[in-house]
Amino acid sequence: MIEADLQLSKSDFKLDANFSVPGRGVTAVFGPSGCGKTTLLRVIAGLEPEATGSLSVNSEQWLDASARRPVEQRRVGVVFQNSSLFPHLTVQENLLYGRQRLRKVTKPIEINQLIASLEIEKLLQRYPGALSGGEKQRVALGRALLAEPKLLLMDEPLSALDRSSREKLMLLLEKFLQKIDIPVFYVTHSSEEVARLADNL
Repeated sequence: MIEADLQLSKSDFKLDANFSVPGRGVTAVFGPSGCGKTTLLRVIAGLEPEATGSLSVNSEQWLDASARRPVEQRRVGVVFQNSSLFPHLTVQENLLYGRQRLRKVTKPIEINQLIASLEIEKLLQRYPGALSGGEKQRVALGRALLAEPKLLLMDEPLSALDRSSREKLMLLLEKFLQKIDIPVFYVTHSSEEVARLADNL
């Protein structure tokens, strides 16, 4: 289970989130722009040091009144609406970036199998500047997963894509997100994405 009771006050905004969701599957965080979806992800990832309350992820306490687990120990993978790939690295080098920084590989992911399931085999020697928006997002998802996260956060990963790229990536995500065995928080303001991808809302 993922159990959260989180608060964060800013000058113009107050986040107050209290929920309990299963510790696997896709949980959609749904709502209009400006309602706090991305801020919630930032709090979960540990990127908002002013946040208070409690957060437990599959029996690991990440936040409570007495302790706060640092960002690097939370092992969170993030995919943004902008893929944030390193432009000077090839696709293959981008994919392996986080994995090479693991102190220990605890759950070996079959890299070639992941590459095949994301349909990026032919892209490995290209640089991000030569990729379409949908291709960049598939590489970003692969990079996040190869770093062995305990939780995957996806922040409107389809919103910057054109209709054709968005539909292709949606089809891939429908199949792919059900196969991975870590929980996913998926931020969107699209009811279609919620209907097609989410197990929880």
